[in-house]
Amino acid sequence: MTSAPIIDPAGSPPDEKAARIVNLAQRRADRAAAAQGLSAADVADVETVAPEPVAAGGPVDPPDRPAGLAEVLDRRGGPVLPVWLTDRYQRREMLRRAVDAAGYHVGTHLVLSPVYAGKVAWYAPKGAARAVSRVLVWTSAEAGNWHLRQDAANRNDAKTFLELDRHRMRQASWRWWVTGAGTLATSAAGIVVASDITPWWVKAPILAAGLVGLARYGRPLDKPIIARTVVRAAYRKLTAELTRKGIMATGLVKRPEDIVFPAGVGEIRRDGPGYLAIVDLPDGVIAVDVVEARDKLAGGLRLPMDQVWPEVMPREHPSRLALWVADRPVSAMKQPPWPLLRGGQTDYFKPFVYGFDPRMRPVEYRMDERNSLFAGFPGSGKSLSARVVLAGMALDPLVQFAVFDLAGRGDFDAFEPLCAPELFGSGADEGTKQNAYRMLMWLLKECDVRGPRIKHYATQGMNTENKLNRAIAAKDARLRPIVAAIDEVQELITDPEIGKSAAAAMTSIVKRGRALGIHLVMMTQRIDKESLPKGVTSNIAVRTCLAVPSHVETDLALGTGAYRQGARPTQFEIGVDAGWGVRVGYGPMASVRAAYLDRAAVEKICQRGVALRGGITGPADLPAARDILDDLRAVWVADERGQHWEVLAARLADWSPEAYGSLTPDALSALVRGKKVECSRQVKVKGSNRSGLYLEHLTKALAERGGAAG
Repeated sequence: MTSAPIIDPAGSPPDEKAARIVNLAQRRADRAAAAQGLSAADVADVETVAPEPVAAGGPVDPPDRPAGLAEVLDRRGGPVLPVWLTDRYQRREMLRRAVDAAGYHVGTHLVLSPVYAGKVAWYAPKGAARAVSRVLVWTSAEAGNWHLRQDAANRNDAKTFLELDRHRMRQASWRWWVTGAGTLATSAAGIVVASDITPWWVKAPILAAGLVGLARYGRPLDKPIIARTVVRAAYRKLTAELTRKGIMATGLVKRPEDIVFPAGVGEIRRDGPGYLAIVDLPDGVIAVDVVEARDKLAGGLRLPMDQVWPEVMPREHPSRLALWVADRPVSAMKQPPWPLLRGGQTDYFKPFVYGFDPRMRPVEYRMDERNSLFAGFPGSGKSLSARVVLAGMALDPLVQFAVFDLAGRGDFDAFEPLCAPELFGSGADEGTKQNAYRMLMWLLKECDVRGPRIKHYATQGMNTENKLNRAIAAKDARLRPIVAAIDEVQELITDPEIGKSAAAAMTSIVKRGRALGIHLVMMTQRIDKESLPKGVTSNIAVRTCLAVPSHVETDLALGTGAYRQGARPTQFEIGVDAGWGVRVGYGPMASVRAAYLDRAAVEKICQRGVALRGGITGPADLPAARDILDDLRAVWVADERGQHWEVLAARLADWSPEAYGSLTPDALSALVRGKKVECSRQVKVKGSNRSGLYLEHLTKALAERGGAAG
């Protein structure tokens, strides 16, 4: 390279330092070429193209426009009135709390009234003596210049002492007149009060007020007469600085200024028994991340975990977080009583109060066109939670009940009077399981017969959607809503004989029955794919997941992705947080605690339910108990050596629709295998090889069973 200057395409002057740089190898090559008579290489003989500047695009931001009238009218700030004034349940709860507080304070003071009387009797004479002493000291004006007179006496200054004493006497001269007049007035008032012209109901309060006043004047300052009955609970007030500090403790946000309180909704305000802050998180941080780091958030706020409740705000962008901080731990708060505990009725087709959220706001539950699932580990409060739902339906006289407690603990015994004899069972035995299975078959039959009946009433204008409503249910007793509950449902689903058939029946019921007035309530403590088949859970609308150990159980109970969306039943402590659960399917996903109803309360509610129904429920039309092997032999064609499951299931359904109308080939296979009958994967019938059963195996099983019975 020669010393030719480097030409800048943009036209800038050459770099002088670069121009002095010489490429020695190129120089030697040029000299060698010159010696041979060749021309030197022209390093400047290159093609240079000045790049054209890239044209900038037009503006991409939309133009600013003035807000329309509708947008201006829709602008809202925070609530003008406190929530407890606008919400009926909270208003009633606030009134109840005020009455309870007044009753507590009045009762406490009544109980302590003898102690108060003793204190008044002890301190009143001291107060009288102190009052007389103070009046005499004031009247004599001794305290006015006492120190000056004492100083003059110590210095033997008689002149000053006498002048000060004369000054005292001049002050005392008019004070004696005032004291005398006051004494006469007090004596006259005392005579009037003590006389017969004053009624006793005037004497008593005046005397009591006088004694209390003297006692208060005579008591020591650190010994009040009336005991303190109000102890202010210590709580940490939520501020913007504290909110930012707590969120930054999660490690998700680096700078406090990135946490923004949105205008109009971001003001920290009182919300129930706590404070609510709404914040916008920085880009890349979503509210679910903060919910997952709830322990770190509580640590940053220096508060217990059950006092800090971060939530994902529904129908808002994912980075908006609602942080509610209670005045004290929620576990230490007294839950409001169930509104229906002492009176009232419910409606299957309308919502009713189920429990309360962390802010002690009532949370509603709805039954029509839905089914329910309660899942959680032992001790999490599944039965307690489901019992509230059943108790609510006990107060609707149209609702029929079917309850089977496959754990046999007796948690649902109070509902037995509300059930037909065939529709109640409690026990971990095989007979209770078989009765529960028969109940499912009955529900399947109801699904078959209810549809045409509801359609008939819809043609008469009683319903426009071919769904059961209260008008139809009240008109036709055959179409009354049915609430069927099965506790420890996994015992039925995992049964080797009837499990698959039961699961298939449940799947059909939850799909078809919801519009026909059939609501299935299932409870389980085993949360896995075997105990909760996807065909069952995916069709259940209202699901409540109580305390579980991990995200796997959370997603199985609430649906895939529930944990990612912020569901954290893993944070509930078994036993301590009994009844707390995360609910989806009715309203936004939320943490809810079922209202507490003990056994005695449930029994009283069920007694009210029986009274509403006019007595004990009559028998139900359940299909008779069947023996699958005998029935298979009855439908077997004589010249058949074997047959496929599809054909056998169809024959059974035609032969006994009540018992086998919804029996699937897979369920039939499972039932037969559960009877220890040898089945075959390859049964050749008319040139077709499919799984089925050979007659010889069926006959052998019947013979062995007969021999064992003999």
